[in-house]
Amino acid sequence: MSQLPPDISIRFQDRPGYLHCLVTGPRDSREISIAYWTDIAHESERRKARKLLVVEKLGEFEGERNISGTLDAIFALGLDKLQVAFVPGRVELMGYVEHGEILARERGATGGRVFSSEAMAERWLKHGGD
Repeated sequence: MSQLPPDISIRFQDRPGYLHCLVTGPRDSREISIAYWTDIAHESERRKARKLLVVEKLGEFEGERNISGTLDAIFALGLDKLQVAFVPGRVELMGYVEHGEILARERGATGGRVFSSEAMAERWLKHGGD
């Protein structure tokens, strides 16, 4: 059962070769991030998806950011074993999420990348990397 607040939603769509996940809502927080990643992990397991394109279109972040703790939760869900393309909806977040990508790689995850556009993310999922 989802722990997402009622004002946050995820729409899943099977696309050729990957699962598209669109996360929308008026706000963001560490708890919201962990909840939506948990839902994505369960749905990817249910659908046997090995590749994900996650588009996050959330509002302002509430509370303190903790990229290391969020990565711990993502790794615990097994998402580090999948090929994940992540597209933040707000360009000002690119530095923050790129830092997360670097930390994830330092921890041994090789299948995750951050992109500034869905088109670039889709191209990587279809033609780049394992």
